[in-house]
Amino acid sequence: MNLNIPQEFKKMNSMPEDQKDSSAFEKQTASSNCFLMIYPIDNQKAMPYENEKAVVDGIHGALTDTQGLVEVKTGTTKNQKRYVYSIVKSKLEPSGVQYILTMHIDMQDYTINVQAFFNEKGITGGRDTAIMNKMINEEKIALPNLNGWLKDPYDENYKRGLLMNLSEQSQYDELFPEHPLSEARKFIEYVVESN
Repeated sequence: MNLNIPQEFKKMNSMPEDQKDSSAFEKQTASSNCFLMIYPIDNQKAMPYENEKAVVDGIHGALTDTQGLVEVKTGTTKNQKRYVYSIVKSKLEPSGVQYILTMHIDMQDYTINVQAFFNEKGITGGRDTAIMNKMINEEKIALPNLNGWLKDPYDENYKRGLLMNLSEQSQYDELFPEHPLSEARKFIEYVVESN
């Protein structure tokens, strides 16, 4: 099993409870802790590559009240391998957010499963606060109820859980390069361009 990942992810020693044939990696920045595990799975266990709606519906059906969907995408890598991924956010205790990336890459005989966790660290919520204040100043959202700030990116009628907020759109990643969500998207982009 061969997958090119960014060099700044350092390989970790395997633990007895780790998935069979898995490799674990970590990366830390000032604003995030990143942990990822890569291992093969049977093709039948892969998310549907050409059906984003089925992936979204499946995630909506499985989310808890402390989770929300941020992104689902499908496509092909530079070397014409099909992929599909989802990013789900989950509340961390006592504060902060974890972004959970699940990515499947079709290797024909098997599927590579990337399971990654990108956690906020240090002072949390800076990205949300900065973009929220910007949007209030631009009158794109209004106090006191902040209408439009929180919404599911795929179904405006879906109201359960920790909904995506507008600061989590990819257009703000470059303003917050070490934010865990920016790190997750950078990782995805590298995998797509290098495999």
